[in-house]
Amino acid sequence: MGIKYIFIDESGDLGQDGSRYFTIAAIVFNNDKIPKRIIFHTRKRILNKKQKLASELKANKSNDRIREYVLKQIAKSDCSIFTIVVNKSKIFPQLYQVKEKLYNFVLGILVKNFNQDSNKLVIIIDKRSKNKLIGEDLKEYIISKFGDKKDNVELYQSDSYTSYGLQTADFVAWAIGRKFNTGDARYYNIISRKIVNKDNIELWKNVDPSQL
Repeated sequence: MGIKYIFIDESGDLGQDGSRYFTIAAIVFNNDKIPKRIIFHTRKRILNKKQKLASELKANKSNDRIREYVLKQIAKSDCSIFTIVVNKSKIFPQLYQVKEKLYNFVLGILVKNFNQDSNKLVIIIDKRSKNKLIGEDLKEYIISKFGDKKDNVELYQSDSYTSYGLQTADFVAWAIGRKFNTGDARYYNIISRKIVNKDNIELWKNVDPSQL
């Protein structure tokens, strides 16, 4: 049985104001050395001396050349992408008061794409909070989505500067979020053929508070 490495990051926010859409994206690799090569080659070939001082690559702090290079490397690699985009105008107002639960709910929908997989899954999520109780609540909630396959799942929260995979996921989530929030699809188009659930990206229905 092989191992699949799944890196999950987000773009936008779940606040009542801010971005119009919230995006969460997962990039899946069969080999965890692939994202390392992508980030390493970007640093070596594209970044100037000043840019190389940054502890990590982030799409919103990069220029067009860096963004296009990273996304093209992702598009050429052996990977797949899953994403959920939330139209925030469809969210019940009271749910903005429980953003952590709302985030867990959306993440739970995303990981359902993997609960039929017979491979061992190693899921790495960008660390959202330093609160250990929130982290354990998230882990327990997500693992429960796999039912009798939960023993095949390992889930970790990590700081993005320590994870090449999370840095690639950051670029993916940013590219998808930019398409929905600004209408600029040029970055999205680079990776669109890698998006497995392309016909079912948007979470259009109102979120039912009883489901959280």
